[in-house]
Amino acid sequence: MNHVVSRRQSIGFIAAAVGLWLAGVAPSHASTVTANPAGHQSGISYEWEVVMGDNDAATYSGSVGAKSWAEPGNPDDAPGWTHTSNWTVLDLTGASGTQLVTITLGRGATGSLFPAFSVYAGVEDANSDAANHTFNNTGAISWAPNLAYTYHLANAGGAIGTGNGTGLTSISDNWVLAPGLYSVNFGGNPALSLGQTGTHAFSATITTAPVPLPAAAYLFGSSLIGLAGLARRKFSA
Repeated sequence: MNHVVSRRQSIGFIAAAVGLWLAGVAPSHASTVTANPAGHQSGISYEWEVVMGDNDAATYSGSVGAKSWAEPGNPDDAPGWTHTSNWTVLDLTGASGTQLVTITLGRGATGSLFPAFSVYAGVEDANSDAANHTFNNTGAISWAPNLAYTYHLANAGGAIGTGNGTGLTSISDNWVLAPGLYSVNFGGNPALSLGQTGTHAFSATITTAPVPLPAAAYLFGSSLIGLAGLARRKFSA
C-alpha cells in the first residue's frame, strides 16, 4: 500500500511541475487595444495603444495610404508619410521579462495594400507631428528624438519604395524586446510598376512569448529529471 501511495505522490509531483510549465506557456490573452489613446496625441498622433504582458495576442485593423511607408518621391532619409501611415504605442512594461514579439501585418478587405512596418524603442509624446509630415522608416527620425530605430520589414518596393515587382499581401517577423514602451508604424510600400494610390485596409496581429533564462530552463529541466528518477526508484521498490 505504501508503494502505491508513493507512486501516486511521485506522479502528482511530476504532473504539478508539468502543469506549472504549461501554465507559463499558455496564452493569457490579457492584452488591451485602445484607439486614439489619451496621453499620446501631443507628439505623434498615435492611432492605437496596445498593452501586452506575457503570452499575449492582439489583433486590430485600420487603413493607411498606399505609399505611406515609402513614397519614392520623398527624400531617402524620410520616405514615409507620417499622417497617412498608422502608429501604435506598444506597451510591454507589464511583461515579466524579455519577450519574443511577433508582428504580422496583412492586407485588409479593402484595397491592394503591400504592407510594411517599422519599430522604434520609446514613444514620441513631446515633439508634434503637426509640422513634420514625413519620417525615416529605416533609421533615426530627426524630429522625434525620443524614438530609437530598432527594426523594419519592407516589401516589393524596398526601403525607399523604388523597387519593382509583385509585393506580398502579408508580412511577418519576430525579435526579442525588453519590457518597455515601443512605437510601431504600419504603412504601404508599393512597387513603382504598380502605381498604387488611395487608402487601403490592413490587419495587424501582435503576439508575445517570454524568453526563458537559460539558468531557469536548466534548473526546471533538472527538477523534472530528478522527479522522474525518484518516481522510477519508488516504482521499483
